[in-house]
Amino acid sequence: MAYAEYNDVLSRWTDSEDLPATEAQVETLLGDAEDIIEREFPTLHDRVTSGELPERRVVMVEVDMVTRRLRNPGGVRSAQQGAGAYQQTITYGGDEPGSLYLSDEERRLLSGASSKNKAFSIDTTPAYYSTSSDCDLWWSP
Repeated sequence: MAYAEYNDVLSRWTDSEDLPATEAQVETLLGDAEDIIEREFPTLHDRVTSGELPERRVVMVEVDMVTRRLRNPGGVRSAQQGAGAYQQTITYGGDEPGSLYLSDEERRLLSGASSKNKAFSIDTTPAYYSTSSDCDLWWSP
């Protein structure tokens, strides 16, 4: 049983068109999404139960995975249309289009890790250089 439900997907659906799947299809996709998450995070249920991981976050990730799939059910990477010579080009495939997957950001959300991009500094002062009087060693007119 997935943490997210059909109504969670429905309430987060932002396209102007109606949801392109039945309730049963959405529930199946939510179950598939949870299976993918639990395969990567086997202690997910324990972490949610203990309060270490908010259930709301798991719901958000499951819904994001399903809506990404529903927005591109055919797995189209790119599409072009024309009018002059009646041309139409559709490219299928690629790394992830149209499939259920966890993005890097979703993995970070579920792992509890913070963003990997943090500011830091490195002290490049030589170890033997400790006081301002040592400046005489470096600079002598």
